[in-house]
Amino acid sequence: MARPREFDPEQALQVAIDVFWEKGYFDASVDEVVRRSGVAKYGIYGTFGTKDELFEKALEQYARNGKQVMLAMLKQENAGLPELKQFFSEVVKKVTSQPDRRGCLLCNTAIEAASISPEIQAIVNDFFAETTKAFRRCLKNAVAEKQLAPAMDSMEIAAYLTNTFRTVLMLTRSGETKRAIQQHVNVALRALK
Repeated sequence: MARPREFDPEQALQVAIDVFWEKGYFDASVDEVVRRSGVAKYGIYGTFGTKDELFEKALEQYARNGKQVMLAMLKQENAGLPELKQFFSEVVKKVTSQPDRRGCLLCNTAIEAASISPEIQAIVNDFFAETTKAFRRCLKNAVAEKQLAPAMDSMEIAAYLTNTFRTVLMLTRSGETKRAIQQHVNVALRALK
């Protein structure tokens, strides 16, 4: 007879996210997740599988959270230029207020560990593809509302904005000042005039 699960898998997964986010894939260990979560090793392995599988599940959950929180304002039906600008303002404020300046688990993974598996690379790519899609929709709405010139290439600018977003996250991780990060965003947003 199987033992009943005596822990909340969602809480354990959040601990795993924090461990991987703080330490990176290669320096994180299942033992650290066990220690911080208080869940027995057999519980972690029985629920999530190997370290690679745990990392994949943690990254998927982090991406889902990011889509719900970070991309929410961009996904509003009539989101346009004001929401796009507000998005970048909120991102700069949020990431630079992190006391440990961890940046973004997805960006960190893209740099450190995307070569672990095609599945890991796909999670990272899918998140940023969805970000580009949300930017493009905002840009099209902005053109329709005459907030932007109709001649702009929305796909090209959306991809540029996604790369700006990624750069902000990486600059945060590298310890750049809030002022320097905001200046970077200000220059990037000038492309929308």
